[in-house]
Amino acid sequence: MYPEASIRVLHVIDYVEESYSAKLLVGSERLRERAHERSERLLEQAEEIANVKNRSISTTTTIGPAPREIIEFADSHDIDVIVLGSHGRSGLSRVLLGSVADTVTRRASSAVCVVR
Repeated sequence: MYPEASIRVLHVIDYVEESYSAKLLVGSERLRERAHERSERLLEQAEEIANVKNRSISTTTTIGPAPREIIEFADSHDIDVIVLGSHGRSGLSRVLLGSVADTVTRRASSAVCVVR
């Protein structure tokens, strides 16, 4: 659709999301290693998809609360449009877990497109 657009793919690792019971079972350091491995796999998959479409992308992993990291990345890299997915949670689960998409939509200075 926009062949001249540059695409940046950001994956945010939020260590707070790891469950307490998982930390007890495998340890905090191993959970962090797994999170980084998962991030690498996700970004490799994004690069493979881009290659199939003859597109080039840049990938980045950051660590911290997802809404803050996404907004700061967009601001510091002059991003025109943030595209992010939504789990579609509602009700109590949304209140308890928060909504990255909702927070980014309300606080970002650039346009936001939420895909469900």
